[in-house]
Amino acid sequence: MKKIRVLLYSLLAVLMLVSCDENGYLRDLYVAPKAAFEIEKDTYDVFESVHFVNKGSGQYYVVYPGDANHVYGKEGDTGFAAASDGTFSYSYQEPGTFNAVWVASSINENGEREFQVDSVTVKVVALDGGLDNLRINNIYRMSEYAGTVYYSSYGEFISSDSLICPILFDAWRDATFNSIKAKQLVNFELSSSLAEMYWIDPVGEEKKIVSGSTASRIVEFVQDGKLKIQNFRVITASGVISNYYVAPVMIPKMTKFSINGVEGTVTRDIAYYDRYNITLQLADDIDLSNVIPVFETMNNDPNLLDGTNCRVTIDGVEQISGVTPVDFSQGDVTYTIDYNFMGNSNPKLTQQALVTVSVSH
Repeated sequence: MKKIRVLLYSLLAVLMLVSCDENGYLRDLYVAPKAAFEIEKDTYDVFESVHFVNKGSGQYYVVYPGDANHVYGKEGDTGFAAASDGTFSYSYQEPGTFNAVWVASSINENGEREFQVDSVTVKVVALDGGLDNLRINNIYRMSEYAGTVYYSSYGEFISSDSLICPILFDAWRDATFNSIKAKQLVNFELSSSLAEMYWIDPVGEEKKIVSGSTASRIVEFVQDGKLKIQNFRVITASGVISNYYVAPVMIPKMTKFSINGVEGTVTRDIAYYDRYNITLQLADDIDLSNVIPVFETMNNDPNLLDGTNCRVTIDGVEQISGVTPVDFSQGDVTYTIDYNFMGNSNPKLTQQALVTVSVSH
């Protein structure tokens, strides 16, 4: 019995020593948590790396960037563990103003976790606004090509929030499909997968559209019989709104051309959308050095032309139908047609076409 008591006392002493050693080990490792960190600047671009650098102390560090699914204190949201050296990098997928939270923590000698919190505001902007590209899809079926070939208009940025979409004149026709006068399907790419795209309809309502979805064939570029600049809106998950303006500008076409009552044949150069050829044959007794052509651009349609927004020239000299004489005796003559979007004075809303006229006897 005496031996048993001695063994029990010895075991108890060992356990007390182990416990003291463990507490001492934790006490030696313990660093009072102090949350402090910094970033390199206040404003970043979408997808740009934000570098978080620890300026405090602790054993563990967790970062909550503050964007969707990573908000500190929000149930179900998560943070990211920083590297052992107290650094962390993150790229925000959309513009917005975010409250990034840095949590420093340590385990004290009693095995309890202690922590401290610091935060900073991170502003993220989209230098391109959020819309990367846009096209009006399959506006017109082009019969001059073999097989099934459609014309789609690819938007070109002319400013940070404005695009121009060239439109073939052949697509200017009364039809519910394959016509710019029909409801259009728009394809686009956004800077953030979390953002959404809306078309602002004629009465000012937001209509959500999905890129390439047939259910989104709702966009109307022709209103009240005329081409209209359309307003699109990108809204991010954080509520940042960016407006865009898409102008459908007609590529001009010389639709009729005649000399002395002889009509020319108009064809498009199939290698280009903005080049046309006109051929006609005149009687042998006509002096080709001094003829007066009669022509029309875009059928003189008053929904496209107001008398001021289309100019026809040869080598910079303005040509007036039925008035200006032209010398065809030296060979082909090239007309230049400059067309501005009707009702808008922006000089960037312009399309140009070249028309080569061949006249022979």
